[in-house]
Amino acid sequence: MRRRTFALLVCPVLSLTLATSCKSHQDLTTASSQISFGVRAAKMNLWREARFRFERAVELDPSNAMARNDLAVAYEGSGDFEKAREEYLAALQLDRSNPYIQKNYSRFMEFYTRNRRREESIVKTEASRVDAPQGEASAVTAAPPGEPPPDETDDPVSPENGDER
Repeated sequence: MRRRTFALLVCPVLSLTLATSCKSHQDLTTASSQISFGVRAAKMNLWREARFRFERAVELDPSNAMARNDLAVAYEGSGDFEKAREEYLAALQLDRSNPYIQKNYSRFMEFYTRNRRREESIVKTEASRVDAPQGEASAVTAAPPGEPPPDETDDPVSPENGDER
């Protein structure tokens, strides 16, 4: 009986203490609290959670340039580069003088343009391989300069050379 009374008296007090001292128990109805939560998630590389929190912050306060900047960073972290670019531009439109947004956007655009050029180069290379006529050798299978092209009859394991498998 004593144990039960002790548990009934201590548990409500203990739960009240934990709830008020725990940092995760906060009012998430403001943009700033959503941003704080999102920043903690981003620091742990939890980009989906961070993105969700920053999206929520933008919903709560669409004119918050830092929320849009943070959302752009989260989109970038999760690989959605088109949405990241859109959010960076929206953040800059709201606050052109913010050095953090300018720095993030500049860094992103440098990466973004370099990455797009590389992707376009890969697409062109793949397209040229597909478009190459059947009779011509592609650059991948061509013989090195100065060497004759490989002859099918010179194959050491071909039946014509006496080797059979």
